[in-house]
Amino acid sequence: MRLKIEEDTKEANVFIYGKMGPDETNLILFSKVSWLSNQSNYSSNIALLQENGSKLWLIRDSRVEGLLTVQSISWNKELEQWQAEGPQRFMLSNDYGWVLNNAHPESEDFLVIADSVGGIIHMTNENTQPHLPGLLKILSANGYEVENRVNPKIGQETLSIGYTSYRTDADVSQQDSKGSKLVLTTVNLPEGMLMALSCPLATIISGQMKVMKDPVTWVADGISYERSQLLMLHPDLEEGKDFYPNIKLKTIINYVSATSLSPEEYWAKLQKVEEDIKDPILLNTMQEPVLSPSGHSFEKSSIETWINSKYVNLPTVSNIVPIPDPITKQDIRGRTLVVNKNLSQFIKAWPDFYRQQEYNLAISLSEKVQYSKSN
Repeated sequence: MRLKIEEDTKEANVFIYGKMGPDETNLILFSKVSWLSNQSNYSSNIALLQENGSKLWLIRDSRVEGLLTVQSISWNKELEQWQAEGPQRFMLSNDYGWVLNNAHPESEDFLVIADSVGGIIHMTNENTQPHLPGLLKILSANGYEVENRVNPKIGQETLSIGYTSYRTDADVSQQDSKGSKLVLTTVNLPEGMLMALSCPLATIISGQMKVMKDPVTWVADGISYERSQLLMLHPDLEEGKDFYPNIKLKTIINYVSATSLSPEEYWAKLQKVEEDIKDPILLNTMQEPVLSPSGHSFEKSSIETWINSKYVNLPTVSNIVPIPDPITKQDIRGRTLVVNKNLSQFIKAWPDFYRQQEYNLAISLSEKVQYSKSN
């Protein structure tokens, strides 16, 4: 296998390789260290890795669905050779963020671990990205130094292995990556906001409100439900006709429920929520959000003005010109715009929550300043 490997090992972005086995992963790692050893500007770095016994590592999509695998090699001084270390599997849990789970995926132990932390969040690009800084902190505290990761650049790939587009632009400084402890952000969502982000069907069944993972909005009532719960109750419903995906709400849930982040990192996620509650056309905060069949939300007056501006009356039905969705360009002529009740409720609860988190951040920063002065 011929590998194309980046020359800048301190690239800040983190990529996650696609699914592959331990042997294929080790081939990448051993090829990487061999290549670096023969580069004059990196040979000293490799010598330092050997002296310190540090790990050279990468993250890949696990063959166990819903998990990420971290795999590494390190220098064995006695044998004077690089040796592969056992893969470490991390799952993103509902209650505790990233959790190590190396049990066999078909074993009872695997299920016990998963159940004890509230179950697994099945990863997508959208819901994984906000949590990656937390995983980096955990890895850094356990000997996986950020600067020693194998990190291919965008557009590069091996002849047989691709990699996913999961990435984070958040850099972990050397000061934070060595000997630091994970700082968990514990967020208590106010009741109004929690109601907006919870599935009413699941609440009735379990007696508890829990944020949704994949919210969809039923055209019949404008209320958002967990996709699986709605289809369990009404299996004949069709997406795009009877219910729409609620993309804004799903993105917001991923940000406000992100765990394993420092207060500063969590605050950065909230800035993205500020953008998500704005109308994509006029860029002001939505007051009466409605859903397009595409799953995107718009201010009601804004999208109606858009539709009216595109509306063309022609003498024959066969020649009717499509009206494109402002984002996806999907034809929405004659389609139902659904009031996004859950997003509207969230937006109403947002200002108070935002101010509270701003206050929490100020307290956290003040405590850090006082701690640094006392030391």
